[in-house]
Amino acid sequence: MTETRETNIVHQILEKYEGVLISDFYAGYDSIPCKQQKCWVHLIRNLNKDIRENPFDMEYEGFIREVRSLIIPIMEAVQKYGLKKFNLQKFEKEVDIFYRNSIENKQYKSELALKYQQHFQKYRASLFAFISQDGIPWHNNTAENAIRHVAIQRDISKASFHEEPTRNYLVLLGIRQTCRYQNKSFFRFLFSKETDIDKLKSRNTRKIKK
Repeated sequence: MTETRETNIVHQILEKYEGVLISDFYAGYDSIPCKQQKCWVHLIRNLNKDIRENPFDMEYEGFIREVRSLIIPIMEAVQKYGLKKFNLQKFEKEVDIFYRNSIENKQYKSELALKYQQHFQKYRASLFAFISQDGIPWHNNTAENAIRHVAIQRDISKASFHEEPTRNYLVLLGIRQTCRYQNKSFFRFLFSKETDIDKLKSRNTRKIKK
């Protein structure tokens, strides 16, 4: 809805947000005062891009092997058991070992290894929030997929998102996608005169007769 991604815009939108913010590594999110989970898809993509562009950096390659050894078993557990704290919190010990051996007590010479060492130090809490709380995704694919077709249409039409009709459309789209992901009826929400989607019961909720 805006031409830029200035930090003050992020603060305006998320001023009263109290949930878990799942995002990429845009620095504007760092100062938002809420619990955060950074997207591992973005991180892995960046790690892979840098190793492809620097195939002879053996120290950095070793660092990537350590990251891979840590995260693959966690992702396999997510695939098998879902995003359940009960099954994922056991990996907190492995995370501690990784940080002790590969981040906190390691001196790198490779510029890339140093770069990601600082990256992992800065985002430790927000990289592994998903193993300490139920239902927290380790990526922001859901949000990106929800607006992807809008971004494609914008690129095709070259239309501005600052006109009032477009703003209203995006508000309705946001409500519709939220209902979709919460398994709730978009039209039932509109006709209910409710203003809080969380208070609307999902489609699968049945009344229990007493």
